[in-house]
Amino acid sequence: LGFSYKPGTKTEWYANISQNYRSVTFNDIRTASPGLAIDPSITDEKGFTFDLGVRGTADDRFNYDSSVYLLYYNDKIGEYMAPNPNGSGAVVRYRSNIGTAVTYGWELLADWNIANTFFTGNRNFNWSVFLNNAITGSSYIKSDAPNIEGNSVEFVPLVNLKAGTSAGYRNFMASVQMSCLSEQFTDSGNTITDSNDNTYGIFGQIPSYYVADFSASYTWRNFRLEGSISNFTNNYYFTRRATGYPGPGILPSDPRMYYVTLQVKI
Repeated sequence: LGFSYKPGTKTEWYANISQNYRSVTFNDIRTASPGLAIDPSITDEKGFTFDLGVRGTADDRFNYDSSVYLLYYNDKIGEYMAPNPNGSGAVVRYRSNIGTAVTYGWELLADWNIANTFFTGNRNFNWSVFLNNAITGSSYIKSDAPNIEGNSVEFVPLVNLKAGTSAGYRNFMASVQMSCLSEQFTDSGNTITDSNDNTYGIFGQIPSYYVADFSASYTWRNFRLEGSISNFTNNYYFTRRATGYPGPGILPSDPRMYYVTLQVKI
């Protein structure tokens, strides 16, 4: 169900609510590891998504979209540490319906064309900046599993910020983009480990990190030269903790990378 109201030609208020459904997949009930057990009563997830926001534009100079949102999931599928149900006594990762989880927050998307604001008389010059920021909280509000209720939901960073700028003059274009994420948990138990604890590479937080990229291009007649530097600050970070192949453990992301392309139009 959706709602939209336009008080003018440049502003729109909107709201949406929809039912969510996620069935149990084959991958949810498959295991090839003695360290993982599956709940035989595992069932589908159900819930709803709600958002409320406003979007608008100021001619060709500025546009924005700001909204608040809520994601509710009942019987969310996940894993937690528990004694092996086959009676072996060993502690294993147990995949089951952990409980009821909510994710909520505020998101802002804004794009400002600086060239169209201050340099309207110069058609050869263009310059714009953008911002996409999400502040997201999450929590397990109900759970029958031990030590889960009240914890944060896995892989939900509080801050997810993307910002950048692009500028050009005639045939030359360049842009810089940066992504910043705050720390996040990788397991429903919200395990916290320090740098000296390497007992289990599959548990623990993903530390906060940022990645910055640069790209540029130049066109001359039938030729176009384009280049890019990914992660030009050469940050060392990771975004996953693999529980199996190619782990177990963290999967490091790519270091600084370059590429150059020459295009010729015949």
